[in-house]
Amino acid sequence: MSSQLIKFANEEFYAYPNNALYWKRLNIIIVADLHLGKSMSFAKTKQFLPPYDTLETLKELFKCIKEFEPSKLIIVGDLIHDMFSIQSFQKKDYQKFNELTKTTEFIWVRGNHDSNIEINGFNKVLDYKLDKITFTHMPIKNKNFQICGHYHPKTKITHRGKSIYKSCFVHNNKICILPSFGAFTGGLNINQQPLKNLLGNNLNIYPVGNDKVYKL
Repeated sequence: MSSQLIKFANEEFYAYPNNALYWKRLNIIIVADLHLGKSMSFAKTKQFLPPYDTLETLKELFKCIKEFEPSKLIIVGDLIHDMFSIQSFQKKDYQKFNELTKTTEFIWVRGNHDSNIEINGFNKVLDYKLDKITFTHMPIKNKNFQICGHYHPKTKITHRGKSIYKSCFVHNNKICILPSFGAFTGGLNINQQPLKNLLGNNLNIYPVGNDKVYKL
């Protein structure tokens, strides 16, 4: 996979078109907002979608693990969409999911969707600090150097008079927000509230293409 260098907190990270972030110096993969089981949760409210998002998301995650053989995998929140999602996992979803703890050290940061979900063999933390960087689902006020999820950022791209929205990595000098890794997730425009108020105007924006991450 092609990657894009992101310099944040005096460190070098690499953004990939599957929305994963790789911290090369420490050999760590960081992803956000997998929302496993979201399609099954929607089906409960009669919003029927193909029930393949969980397996597809996990397959993509295992591709990352196989390629990099990371020392750690950090998920910055919303690993699971909700309690109904985990209860409705199919057998093959469970099997793939349980393999995560056998491949690498697994850090599950609590999100707003999975805060009340407990899974045997998976330890969940409120936030996780490594060196000078704090990994958290939502930014913590007055704390430097945070890598977060939650907002599913996207940005508007205009080409030849046509505009589309693409998911993106975005950061200022204190906060880096990752796009959602899940196969079935929405997004929030970085020029809308609350992202605009949170990040300000001096931003580094990296739109995600089909096979490449770009820098604006």
